[in-house]
Amino acid sequence: MKLLYGLTCAFFYMGTAIAGHMEGTAPARQPEPPVLKQVAPDLYFFYNDASSNSAFLVTEAGVLVIDSGQHPADARALLERIRKVTDKPVKWLINTHAHGDHFLGNPVFRQAGATIVAHRDTAVMMKTHYDYEIARRGAYFKRNNLDPRELSLALPDVVFDTTMTITLGNRTARLMYLGPGQNPGDTVVYFPHARALFIGGPFARKNWSNTSFTPSVDGWIALLRQLAGHDVDLFLPGHGDAGNRQDLLDEAKWLADFQAGVRGAMAQGMSKEEMVQKLHFREYQHLRNYPLIHNFIEALHHLYTTGKPLVAMPPQ
Repeated sequence: MKLLYGLTCAFFYMGTAIAGHMEGTAPARQPEPPVLKQVAPDLYFFYNDASSNSAFLVTEAGVLVIDSGQHPADARALLERIRKVTDKPVKWLINTHAHGDHFLGNPVFRQAGATIVAHRDTAVMMKTHYDYEIARRGAYFKRNNLDPRELSLALPDVVFDTTMTITLGNRTARLMYLGPGQNPGDTVVYFPHARALFIGGPFARKNWSNTSFTPSVDGWIALLRQLAGHDVDLFLPGHGDAGNRQDLLDEAKWLADFQAGVRGAMAQGMSKEEMVQKLHFREYQHLRNYPLIHNFIEALHHLYTTGKPLVAMPPQ
């Protein structure tokens, strides 16, 4: 593990295509302060603009948490917020996808007694790309004085394929896999009583999402449009504040425009380097992480020239 981690870090900092995919290194704006929002009588949304979002459901039988943050310190802070709301035990932790900012806090919740659940593909990606996920978060750890040596991999205890229903007290949470969007294994969590969907990977409101993991931008766009058609009132993203169905359609539009621009440039014979220099998509420069657009162009170039994502699902 140590050798692999060292090789990953060395590769990461050499200026290759993967090297630029450090999240949060060049934000378009200063992040908003984190805030815990009660979006239903028993459902809470933790909007953490500087990192990633989480949510938790409180019932008489215990607590269900979605996504654990990108360091055990983040998870402990989230657990403290939960404890200010309830002293009920944490029974479940759901990982929506395999980006480290959504699962590196898992050990804290496992220690608290939670059963960890994720889609089968998410579990594979977590295990396969664990060292890569640590490496690309070095700037975040340094900026927040977090020790990477505290990290350890806590894989899911339970995996599912298409749907899974968790009943806790008198509430249910339905986990759904509708196909890959941003990532293999992208999990959507539906809370029927609150008319709410938590969409961890595919939906990042007013953020430019990382395109290094998607096997199909068309599939991602179709998923967003499908989710926008669900009969719910509240859409909770993995990044950005709580939104509505128009926010999902807006993301689908910029993805379509971005894909068309990259494909059009490739059809004109532009090299990857030329595209990085000449493609700007200024109409979307208000999106957070827009300064990292060159990385996302490189990722789509790789997808369309090799047929595989830059960070791919291993063969099964």
